[in-house]
Amino acid sequence: MNLTRPKALAVTGVSLVLILVAMAYAFKVPPFNEKTGEIKATDACPSLGSPSSAIPALKKILPQRPSYSFDDTVTGGSNTSGLDYGASCLVTGESESPLLAARSRSMPAEPAKGWLKWVKTTAISNNSVGSLTPFTAGDKAAASGNFAAIFLPCISERKNQSPQYNISLTVELGRPGDASTRAGLIDLMESAASYAHKKASCNIPLKLSK
Repeated sequence: MNLTRPKALAVTGVSLVLILVAMAYAFKVPPFNEKTGEIKATDACPSLGSPSSAIPALKKILPQRPSYSFDDTVTGGSNTSGLDYGASCLVTGESESPLLAARSRSMPAEPAKGWLKWVKTTAISNNSVGSLTPFTAGDKAAASGNFAAIFLPCISERKNQSPQYNISLTVELGRPGDASTRAGLIDLMESAASYAHKKASCNIPLKLSK
């Protein structure tokens, strides 16, 4: 079929527009980008800390999804025989594996180097802990683009009583991260640490970077 030059250019132009529209849809470029679900204070895991701190951090690090689901469990606290505290928060999107997993558990204090070696083994993915670098919090703290952890002093050693107890806190993203997500993970960890420190009735002063 022979087309005059103006008609040929028009057909080519229409084809190019259709290709660009298809690419915009595929890569979620506005106006085809996926609407991000709202994270309400009543929905976010209490164990992540104050909503005014936790929600901005979550918005920094979670991928865009139309909605988010939060599953939170908090158990135990301090008592006369020591410390028995635990918390777990899982964040999911639509029928997905967790977008984020945050966990806290009490344990006897130990050298920070030994704790860091152990906490790396708790990661869901070995890649999450391959490039950890330190930040200032607790006895020891380290983070990468998709993993952060704090070893938080909680119950001090007293004569004729139990030894010192710390709380180990971790958070891991279900996707690769970068410098921006690292900063968000640190903010989230420190918010969770503040919550754990109060919930477990810790008597050692809280030490965070902020």
